[in-house]
Amino acid sequence: MRHIVLIKSANPSKFNYVKFGTYKNERGVIQELVDPNGITLTGFEMTQPVLSLDIKDEDSKRVYDFLMKHPLVLAGKFIIEDLRANEEKSAESAIQTADAVVIASKLNTKEYRDMARLLGISLDFDDHLLKAKIIQSASSAPARFLEIYNDEEKDYKIFMKNATESKHIHFMNGVWKYGSNTIGLTIDQSIAWFKDNPDVYALIKQDLRGGTTKAKEEIKSEIKKEVKGGNSKLSKILNDNE
Repeated sequence: MRHIVLIKSANPSKFNYVKFGTYKNERGVIQELVDPNGITLTGFEMTQPVLSLDIKDEDSKRVYDFLMKHPLVLAGKFIIEDLRANEEKSAESAIQTADAVVIASKLNTKEYRDMARLLGISLDFDDHLLKAKIIQSASSAPARFLEIYNDEEKDYKIFMKNATESKHIHFMNGVWKYGSNTIGLTIDQSIAWFKDNPDVYALIKQDLRGGTTKAKEEIKSEIKKEVKGGNSKLSKILNDNE
């Protein structure tokens, strides 16, 4: 399979002729072009604004290796374009887009509403239109969509947004707060705080779900047992948010 690389003049309309002479590389080592017969040449002559090389061919590869770090190339006067690399990049992008769109199309109502929050898409649309916007986002920015979807902290970040909207937590004066407790300067620090305080996390989450009074009381009962067991830090948090 051919591997085509183009050597292109940065200003083709004014190109006439150029000779890429012998040069020293970044380590000061002289770089010379050797022909197929082993004869050292004084350089490489180019008479067209675009040169096509198949670097699978030994002779073309020798010319490419000589030109790729030539001062004229490094100075931007000539551009190297790897057509095969471009094709592979394009194919990878197409596959990534397809993966993102497939995932987006399979999301249920709760999942695509959660993704909308994380993507910064307004929820002021009916479910059909909102799902269409999620799929559109996956198609136009698949890398960002997949990064957010595959984020290990995704559920916590959704929780943070929901807890903020419900006013269980607040972002004030550059810090995140739960009642009078500072839980972090950043989202990541706040998530770490909730991981260190799983009972508080469970209590708020139950509240966000619209849990029954009985369910909430069961969680609070478990928390009180911890407090009685000597968890003074947890006791203070609860007292500050009663």
